[in-house]
Amino acid sequence: MKKFNTSQKVVLTMGILGGIIGVYGRFTGWEYADYFPFFYTGMTMVWIVFLPSSKTCCGLFKRKSAQES
Repeated sequence: MKKFNTSQKVVLTMGILGGIIGVYGRFTGWEYADYFPFFYTGMTMVWIVFLPSSKTCCGLFKRKSAQES
């Protein structure tokens, strides 16, 4: 398993907490507009933690220099 730095741990914890609030709201009868933002935001935060860091980015979208002939 990947080791996380402190900021990733905080975001992961916030994401899990948001997901739990969303699931709790879903099953206790909250309206859709009340529980879905918590669930969606929480799951997005969990997903963001597992994205590669900018240090390991391969630079697919960087502009390439023109070839000289």
